[in-house]
Amino acid sequence: MMSTKLIGLRTISQSCSARELADRVLEVYFNEKKPEFPINIFKMLSDFKVYYQFRPFKDIEGVYSPDSENVVATVAINSKRPYERQRFTAAHELCHHLKDHSVSISPTRTDDPIEKFADNFAGHLLAPEKYLLGFAQTYENNEGYLENDDVLRLSIVFGVSFMSLYWRLLNLKKIKEKPTKKFFEKYKAFTRIEQLNLAKQDPTFLANIVDSYSYIPQKDVSPHWLKLKNHLIYNDGRIEGLDLELEEVAEICTDLRIEQRKSKYFKDYGENKSIIETVGHYFICNHIFRTQQLPDRYELKELHKFLFKLSPNPELAGEFRTNDNEISGALIRTVPYQKILEELYYLDQEILELLEEISAISYSIVLEKAVKIHHRLTQIHPFNDGNGRISRALMNWLLKLRNLPPVYVEVSKKEDYFRYLERADEGDIKGLVHFFMEILLKNMIISNSELSQNKEQHYVLGTPDV
Repeated sequence: MMSTKLIGLRTISQSCSARELADRVLEVYFNEKKPEFPINIFKMLSDFKVYYQFRPFKDIEGVYSPDSENVVATVAINSKRPYERQRFTAAHELCHHLKDHSVSISPTRTDDPIEKFADNFAGHLLAPEKYLLGFAQTYENNEGYLENDDVLRLSIVFGVSFMSLYWRLLNLKKIKEKPTKKFFEKYKAFTRIEQLNLAKQDPTFLANIVDSYSYIPQKDVSPHWLKLKNHLIYNDGRIEGLDLELEEVAEICTDLRIEQRKSKYFKDYGENKSIIETVGHYFICNHIFRTQQLPDRYELKELHKFLFKLSPNPELAGEFRTNDNEISGALIRTVPYQKILEELYYLDQEILELLEEISAISYSIVLEKAVKIHHRLTQIHPFNDGNGRISRALMNWLLKLRNLPPVYVEVSKKEDYFRYLERADEGDIKGLVHFFMEILLKNMIISNSELSQNKEQHYVLGTPDV
């Protein structure tokens, strides 16, 4: 946002109502054009040069710290809240950036007039009155009132909570009767959304957050990265049936990092499948995050060689299967082995298309396309073993090329992951994309948080990175 516009908004904020300020912000931001709903409040924050992060607060919704000559304005939002509440908090903190920019705001009292003004602003910014009333006309009954389910539909349009919009419309005399004490508890808005088969906006809100998030990439030797790699290798292995604990995986990775090929795990455990494949996965991670090569069907064979380089039959590593097989529990059959090369050629074209545009498209689109490529590779199933780990490694390789952190499926989420894979096999990949989008955002948040905590700490080379 240009500084002259920001200065202008800050000037008028001192002499207008919350609604007037919200309306003026929308006019300036959207250049007098009609906003697209639900408003992408996280992009708006970013465009106003506000750096936002998420924190697991216990008692507050958000915190604002103003900008100064050498410091950007920052906002911290409660990571434990639903998307609608996080959106409201983001709008609330934007108000502080405009009107209360001379002081840090960390509210403890809800009756504070500064906080009430910001709440009012947030409500009008996310659901501007003239547009709210315009949409409401579509649902009015013969008496000019809205039914409960229609309020729910409007809450989805504007991306706000059912309860907050209900009270707003009641004050606008669009609801006939005041709710009873237990009305909201009995109505169960989230359940009603499913009953009415309404399209939830959660994927849109999540993509908004991811796309505008100020993620700071870390080097693959940082303490956080080493810990992240251990968790990735541990969970990926457990999903595929390996029986090592996290502490054991951390010990193996630390020893390999220090001793490299002299490590006892590299030479003394030739009969232990879990250790063999954990070592192989360690080298996969090192390769994809350090190589200058771009992923293709030939590099997939190299990843497979890394995974099984210490196996009793290393000559089979990196070789495509020569027989037809089935994925245990899956609803579809893998491609016939005679068509593996053909299908991988087409997959290469998808990868190439992504790589050609990867720097120009949003984080969420990169993630979506990487997930689709990962899913397609699970269907091709080119190897006799290790396909799941190779397909997830390919996905992380693609994310790395956009400077995004790797994603992994926690073993506790294994059944969810398989369920979304099955739905993707049936043609509905949205759930799988949303599943990994949540993981990506979580890892972005943790990475940024760990970076701020560790930048003053000394790193001890020989400590297992659990």
